[in-house]
Amino acid sequence: MLLSIGALALTFLVPVLGLALGVFAVAACVRAWRALSARQRSIALPVIGLLVSLASLCLAGMVLWVQTYFSGELGGYAECMKGAGTSTSQQACVGQLERAIQHRLPFMPAGSVKIPFPP
Repeated sequence: MLLSIGALALTFLVPVLGLALGVFAVAACVRAWRALSARQRSIALPVIGLLVSLASLCLAGMVLWVQTYFSGELGGYAECMKGAGTSTSQQACVGQLERAIQHRLPFMPAGSVKIPFPP
């Protein structure tokens, strides 16, 4: 259970490490489930840990996919922010990122991509 919670927390900080710890937590939960069911004990904690681990794996996978799919746009945003010294120029960089994401997602209506907080 603690590995599962750790995997979920690590997913928010470093998604790749959260994914790796999530796989390890799934394996540990399955082993605990088998060991407890063989001894006729309660399997509630391994099941909850397995569900949390699977949620962590799904979340980490989605975050990694988004980072990979939009890597060019996020790299352009990082380059733009290097030279942005004022809040106006930083807002221009966010607008540029929104337009780049809009271009990458042609099924979205024009102007519908709004980033609530800068990445």
